Amino acid sequence: MIILGELLLTQPVFVFAVLIAIIFLSPFIFRIFKIPDVAAFIISGIIIGPYGLDILSRDASIELLGTIGLLYLMFVAGLELEPEKLKVSRQSSIIFGIFTFIFPFSLGLVVCTYLLHLNYEASILVSIMFSTHTLVAYPIARKLGVSKDISVLTAIGGTIITDTLVLIILSIITQSFNSESALYQIIQLISFFGLYLFVIFYSFPRIAKWFFRNIKRDRPVHFLFILFMVSISSVLAKLVDVEPIIGAFVAGLALNKSIPKNSLLMHHIDFVGNILFIPVFLIGIGMIINTKILFSGAYLWYVSVILIISALAGKWIAAFMTQKILHFSTIQRNLLFGLTSSHAAATIAVILIGYERKMIDETIFNATMLIILVSSLIASFTTEKYGKKLVVVGLALREQKRNQRILVPISNPATMSDLVALANSFQSGSSTEPIYLLNIVNDDFLAKDNLKNIREILEANVAEFNNLNENIKVITRLDLNVSSGIIRAAKEYMASTIVFGWGGKSTASQKIFGGIFDHLFYSNHTLFACNFQSKISEIDKVVIFFPENIEHEIAFTSILESIVRIPIKRDANMKFYFHEQSLAKKITYQFQKKNRNKVQMIKYQQAEELSCQYGSNTLNVAFMVRKQSIAFNPLHNGFVRKSIFSHPQGSFIIIVPGFE
Repeated sequence: MIILGELLLTQPVFVFAVLIAIIFLSPFIFRIFKIPDVAAFIISGIIIGPYGLDILSRDASIELLGTIGLLYLMFVAGLELEPEKLKVSRQSSIIFGIFTFIFPFSLGLVVCTYLLHLNYEASILVSIMFSTHTLVAYPIARKLGVSKDISVLTAIGGTIITDTLVLIILSIITQSFNSESALYQIIQLISFFGLYLFVIFYSFPRIAKWFFRNIKRDRPVHFLFILFMVSISSVLAKLVDVEPIIGAFVAGLALNKSIPKNSLLMHHIDFVGNILFIPVFLIGIGMIINTKILFSGAYLWYVSVILIISALAGKWIAAFMTQKILHFSTIQRNLLFGLTSSHAAATIAVILIGYERKMIDETIFNATMLIILVSSLIASFTTEKYGKKLVVVGLALREQKRNQRILVPISNPATMSDLVALANSFQSGSSTEPIYLLNIVNDDFLAKDNLKNIREILEANVAEFNNLNENIKVITRLDLNVSSGIIRAAKEYMASTIVFGWGGKSTASQKIFGGIFDHLFYSNHTLFACNFQSKISEIDKVVIFFPENIEHEIAFTSILESIVRIPIKRDANMKFYFHEQSLAKKITYQFQKKNRNKVQMIKYQQAEELSCQYGSNTLNVAFMVRKQSIAFNPLHNGFVRKSIFSHPQGSFIIIVPGFE
């Protein structure tokens, strides 16, 4: 049996099955403990690796996928940076970019030389690792609506500068220079590297533009073309004695403007990277970590604590000095620190190269993995905390208001009239945007016939709503999963709002894996989940619950305007529960414009004071707020789940404010 087990462990199909199982399960498991996915995959690699349960060995196949994952990771890092934002905050980005490189680097040199007594090469390698950072927490800032604040733009621009400097220095210190001709070799390296950059930045955008213009419909070929360009850039980098990861990073920067951020191609790039290449790379990193050394004595913990404190301190000093020179507020300084304190993508790349070239030992390598875990958690917490404060004090530059583009998924054409009427009422009279009516058809052998039949039924049912301006467009889609089909359609048609019917009940499997509402809840769109027990036009009583800080949400203004337009009876009684007096004034002003006089305002302090009202013609409207939103309150979300989810027999609309 032992021999059979050993043979099984070496079989490619077994290795593949184990990797896929880990990629699939580890995010679910570690999110319970609020551990980021990056750290979750590394920990999983430790568990299954030769220093853990020894389920898999780090063989050639894992090393190959890991190498691809590393290149992919650096390519995506370059692709996600936005060089045009460097122009908006050029001065502050340059200042911070220099500071966030110099201060962590200098502190690292002092710590590595005098406290850890590392040699010259190892000290420089660890010090530039201190300088680099990954914008792990940037999605939090974007969702909070502070992405256009000067502190966030400075963080983005500074990232471009410091990561570029780090990768250039990495290329220099990994070379084997002859002492007699070191200066000549450095000049030669810089010259070839400059020529390489010119070729990539000049040719790649032009080649991509020509390719996408002439090859328009073959989407798989688009993705393969991108992989080909990344591999060419990495190979050329290797030919000029530069690390291939720098080639992948440069390819990302060069193709940045050629791939729109909201395009399907970008979605495919994110999907393949996040689903396979990058997780396998991180799992492979975990398999290298020797867990036995964690119990070998206090030295590893001594080194880890020193490196973690130094890495965070260097980034904080850089943010502090930037604040003093550019006159940022304390909140903006802390937000700048939060965004740039996390060490992940480039850090892993730098330290892995040093470890493979024997420039650092196992202790430093393992300590770096702890830095990644701790700094990612601190970055996420700090960015969320001070991003919310920035919104509250009104320093954030908010997104420009634009017309709503509404998507209405329909599962049953016979019961769609209230949803369409609701969505139609949300559109202002000046809006030129259509309402997109979507039906997802299961992709099976009957798909073709079902697709045609459903489309004909939908078009027949929307005839009563379509007036002269033809404001409703019918979309039908083939998909194996309704939730993913809705999200893909929303991205494709750039919908800001999704209005859908939802009964509130969950099956056993949905409680484990999540239903449609749960899946859409983790998107960026504004959601209106509706359940009408009577015709919406017959509703004569409405109760609306506003959570604390809801008025600071990006989408709140358009949501409030939509609530005012809900097509209920004109003389309906309306009761509003509010928390801030400023919100009460906004509500009163909006409803007075609509000549609704039967309005009762009730101020509350705690979510426990709220209570729903049920009746055949009563509508409860409540907010469910995503965790990273400024208005997130677990007690209010709990009230909604307890009072509305558990009483699906009443009419309700659950609103989830969006980030777009």
